[in-house]
Amino acid sequence: MTNRRALWLVTRREILNRVRSRAFLVSGLVTLLLLMAIIVLPQLLDGGPRTYKLGVVGDEAIVEVARTLAAAETNADEEPPTIEVSRFPDVAAAETALADNDVELLMVDGATLVDDGTSGFSDSDLAGLLQRAAGSIRLAELAETSEETAANVIEILTTDPLSVRSLSGVDPSDTTRPFIAYVGLVLMYIAILTYGSWCLMGVTEEKTNRVVEVLLATLKPWHLLSGKVIGLGLLGLAQFGITIGLGYAAARLTNAIDLPALPVDSLVWLTVWFVFGYAIYAVAFGAAGALVSRSEDAQNAAAPLTILAVAGFFISFRVLDAPEGMLAVIAAMIPFTAPFVVPVRLALDAIPLWQVILSMAVMAASIVILIRVAARVYAGGLLRFGARVKIREAWRGAG
Repeated sequence: MTNRRALWLVTRREILNRVRSRAFLVSGLVTLLLLMAIIVLPQLLDGGPRTYKLGVVGDEAIVEVARTLAAAETNADEEPPTIEVSRFPDVAAAETALADNDVELLMVDGATLVDDGTSGFSDSDLAGLLQRAAGSIRLAELAETSEETAANVIEILTTDPLSVRSLSGVDPSDTTRPFIAYVGLVLMYIAILTYGSWCLMGVTEEKTNRVVEVLLATLKPWHLLSGKVIGLGLLGLAQFGITIGLGYAAARLTNAIDLPALPVDSLVWLTVWFVFGYAIYAVAFGAAGALVSRSEDAQNAAAPLTILAVAGFFISFRVLDAPEGMLAVIAAMIPFTAPFVVPVRLALDAIPLWQVILSMAVMAASIVILIRVAARVYAGGLLRFGARVKIREAWRGAG
């Protein structure tokens, strides 16, 4: 039997067995229901009127107009949002308060709005309310001036009177990239751990019920590991894509969440790095599963890998704050953190092409090396039953 044929048989077997299992169907349905609940429930469980915290330097006439507009735009049976104003003597003190999250948004001299830019999401509701208030003031000024034309009125109604800037330097008007960075990071973390765990439990279950002994009669250990990783990866990518696609469609149809249009290049990069991240973690999870003989011990064996994934996840949140900092550059070159960090930097357009290419080369080389190491550990631990096998024993046992 050729290697290609063997890989195809194992991959096909993994996909068919998983698709037919009740656990797969139930988990997919539960995931979809949870996603729908996240989209719909916030509207159903509205906690009442919103309170905005606004920092002001200088003129604050716009604030009173904004309060009047908020009351006019609110339904009669609802309470309008509250705007709490914190006044500052100068811009430096106000920006310090903004960076410390003491205020959500800053207005300077009635002409400029400043957001913190750290999470990539400014308070668009408050900003929009202030923009409309500024426009109303401009229209009132026009009404008192007979020299202004209808074109001036149209310009005010179709543009934002207040300029906007961000402490981080990122364009605050571009919410698409920060949205993709944040959501992509969370989805990447969930997907890698979920489908990596599939590989872990699949190996452990086959070893526990002795199915592996039958399979090894005709297949090599690396056939089993590689086929399992490929099969579960394809299935996981398909399931995750369908779930996210349905969730995105539901959010668009119900208008429950104000979603930006997602650029194709960002989606492609997320897919590429999902493949990289899944490959390196799934291979490692598969090797960890070969070291134990009981499902109860599987999670303990994989604990170091889970810790690595959690570390990569939290490092990526730091990268959101400083996508071009030293931590971001170093983490992009470490195989177990790069799948979380690089997509964030790509989404924020904060990584040069040479770093992307270098990181991908490091990932590809690391996956090749890890497959060789994991295949040896997998082969040495697969037929050892009873107590948990140490990595050194599995390595020597494969020789």
